[in-house]
Amino acid sequence: NGTQPTITFTGANGTAPYTFNYNINGGATQTISTIAGNSVTLSVPTVIAGTFAFNLLSVTESGASACGQNQIGTATVTVNALPIISAGTDITTCAGQTVTLNGTGAGAGGNYVWTNGITNGVAFQPAGNGVYTVTGTDANGCVGTDDANITVEPIPVVNFAPDLTIGCSPLTVTFTNNTPNMVDCVWTFSNGTTLTGCGSVTTTFVAAGCYDVTLTTTSANGCANTLTQANVVCVTPNPVAAFTASETSLSTLNTEVLFFNSSQNATSYLWNFGDYSGTSTLTNPSHTFPDNTSGSYTIILVAYNGLGCTDTAYLTIGVEEEIIFYVPNAFTPDDDEFNQQFKPVFTSGFDPYNYTLYIFDRWGEIIFESHNADIGWDGTYGGKYCQDGVYTWVIDYKRKGNDERKRINGHVSLLR
Repeated sequence: NGTQPTITFTGANGTAPYTFNYNINGGATQTISTIAGNSVTLSVPTVIAGTFAFNLLSVTESGASACGQNQIGTATVTVNALPIISAGTDITTCAGQTVTLNGTGAGAGGNYVWTNGITNGVAFQPAGNGVYTVTGTDANGCVGTDDANITVEPIPVVNFAPDLTIGCSPLTVTFTNNTPNMVDCVWTFSNGTTLTGCGSVTTTFVAAGCYDVTLTTTSANGCANTLTQANVVCVTPNPVAAFTASETSLSTLNTEVLFFNSSQNATSYLWNFGDYSGTSTLTNPSHTFPDNTSGSYTIILVAYNGLGCTDTAYLTIGVEEEIIFYVPNAFTPDDDEFNQQFKPVFTSGFDPYNYTLYIFDRWGEIIFESHNADIGWDGTYGGKYCQDGVYTWVIDYKRKGNDERKRINGHVSLLR
């Protein structure tokens, strides 16, 4: 039962010391004597469990008569095996969690007593790392012990950081996990995105607004924790550039234009008028375009928000030369060097390569045609001067700077 059993031989009615002859389980005879008194105690062999018969063969006292007695008797001692008690396997748990220790090996009717005030089979929350010892006692009162090691792993302290916290759409942000020794990590973003990975992860936010980010980390032993950073990333609305102009088709007689800025989410502006005249940062500028020639100018508005994000709008404005011409209503081809030709005078606004002058007689016959604005009608037809009278003229021309074609007509008097 865990302690070494003994058997005591005692002599009586004689003079000490005594000599006892005995054997165990019928084995070889052994002798033991008392030193003083009338008894001697022997230890029972406990190498193995079993039943041991101590046979006392004879007792001899040491008095003058040295009387002895043979075949005194037999005493039987039973040695029970020690129970093999188990405290179970070592446990690694997470801080704040409960564990249950169960001792085994004491058999039916046995009981278990744990150190540290633990009750067998009842869950408890370990305060920290420790060794827990169970003592098991079987129905025979035999005792065994065993140890269980409990390791308490701290709950992970979750930490992460973004490389950007504010920007314009689309905003791509990389998040770095700074929680060490994790084996499973789940990222949840309030824009609906979920990512996995314990290193760095990257996601893109499109819609304007602020977003929450949650990271849940788990260690190899299953210890988990979660951190949520609210509004950690904010996407600002992008600027939307837009504008209108007081005029988009100008003539060289008036080239001033007022611009009306209708941009949204913008705080500053940069205008380029496309005529190499410089730029403007006004919200609603006015501009005067060159008035000495026709042309087409692309107006560019760049709108900026407070973060420097931009949007660009375009508008094309055309400036056309005003059609300026004079058509005389009479001429005198009389060889006096004055007013010898009928020649319309075009000073601006027309394409000289798309010009035709026709002269018709009273019957509608073409008697003169010119494709050069510098060449007029000298009053002749077929090498002879035409008779005095009224003639019809028609001029076809194209406006300079576009494909618009015009036809004008009238009458001219030939006088000699």
